Amino acid sequence: MHPHVLPHPVVGFYVRAESLLEAEAAALSLWHRARAGVVELQGWEAVRAESPLFRPELETGPPQGTGWTE
Repeated sequence: MHPHVLPHPVVGFYVRAESLLEAEAAALSLWHRARAGVVELQGWEAVRAESPLFRPELETGPPQGTGWTE
């Protein structure tokens, strides 16, 4: 969660889906569940749901810039 990003806060979810459309729908569904269960989020509205495309079969190592080591 990045609550101070402008123009809107950013909440991130990791989802696995067969398509970009399914991933975005899953992220939006997770947002609604989180918002319903966390009092501090109940005043927030989802502006949009976006998902970056990640293809694990093309990855050769740990994500760059994360500090992870093998």
